[in-house]
Amino acid sequence: MAKFSSETTIDVPPERVFEYVADMTKHGDWGDHGLQVTRTSAGDGLGATYSSTAKSFGTQNETQVVVQHEPPRRFAFDATGSLGLAHHVFEIEPSGSGTSVSKSMELTKPSFLAKVIAPMIGKQQRPGLQQDLARIKQKLESGA
Repeated sequence: MAKFSSETTIDVPPERVFEYVADMTKHGDWGDHGLQVTRTSAGDGLGATYSSTAKSFGTQNETQVVVQHEPPRRFAFDATGSLGLAHHVFEIEPSGSGTSVSKSMELTKPSFLAKVIAPMIGKQQRPGLQQDLARIKQKLESGA
């Protein structure tokens, strides 16, 4: 399936952006659909695991595992749920006095359901990624 991405610039240092997006338990602060994330392993670096619940087309339960943890440049996790396996990546770069942040998502192993609703997923992903980044920007620039 397609890879979707969006980017923004945030007026805080890259280290602060990385710290915030790499804390999976904070994803509910800026995520949509009542997202709640709970740590299921010790630590929060490479290999750390989490579980999440969100309300979108009913209750969605996923498990996540951190697959890249490269402060302050790159953070990635794989999420497994009803849509299959989705790969999520944050890329973080200095930009003037702030930070350029991109967020991407790719269904690397889509489920049958994901294949059936692929057009709807495509319509929702780019705006959803843009909204996520706008909320992250707002939280960080307001001192979260």
